[in-house]
Amino acid sequence: MFGSAFLLIELSLISFQPIMIAFYRVTIAAFILYIYSYYKNYSFNFFKDNFKLLFILGLTGTSLPFYLISWAQVTITSSETGILIGFMPLFTIIGSHYYFKYEILNFSKIFGFIIGFFGLLILAFHNESDLAIYGNLLAKFAVILGAFFYALNALLVKKIKDVNIIPLSASVMFLSSLQLLICILLFDNNGFISQKFEFIPVISLLFMGIFSTAIATVIYYKIIHDYGPSFSSLVNYPIPIFSVFLGVVFLNENLSIYSILSLCLVMLAIYISQRELS
Repeated sequence: MFGSAFLLIELSLISFQPIMIAFYRVTIAAFILYIYSYYKNYSFNFFKDNFKLLFILGLTGTSLPFYLISWAQVTITSSETGILIGFMPLFTIIGSHYYFKYEILNFSKIFGFIIGFFGLLILAFHNESDLAIYGNLLAKFAVILGAFFYALNALLVKKIKDVNIIPLSASVMFLSSLQLLICILLFDNNGFISQKFEFIPVISLLFMGIFSTAIATVIYYKIIHDYGPSFSSLVNYPIPIFSVFLGVVFLNENLSIYSILSLCLVMLAIYISQRELS
């Protein structure tokens, strides 16, 4: 579900601006999760006491990374985006050890971190010849920044305890949609006007909102609560495989030697991390 988001973003960019893609996907997700929570009679009595943290979770988990990634894919491919998101588990490992004290680093984890980081840097600094180098690098670092916010979100959500995951996810999506709506009204008044509602982009947004956002977030938060943020960060390791595969098959994206080398090093980092946890 996460890996397909980058393909769906690229298809949505045919008709929608990056900030509108971020807004629509979280709004769709919030609507679905709230309807389901109402149907199941879930309580939202945690909302008031945890408002500040929920607001930050909305920023770090959806508003900022969704916009940054959508903006970046104007100039880089979905395959590259998926590989660069691989920075997220690396950030999570560091934050879990040094700042949140969830777990202790050892030699194997450090070694895997170095390999994965080096593999991602290869892709980050590779530039396509037909793109302006500064714009291309800026887009790639925007994805890396989005990965940092994803990691921060995974570390922070662990602090909310004894709350049902579905209303928790609905609350985060609701606050994120409000944040993005305010940004659109303040800084992009033409966001709702300059749109072309074509079939493929609209269907892509619906799939992204339902599967890559609503359902994926519920599953992801469930994993974090049950097994911790470091384990949940492993969810992001297979994302490069899916994003590269989908980009090549459905968007005819080129599979460069840099992407292959980067992907191989990331997969080696996965192998080390998996062995460590097994």
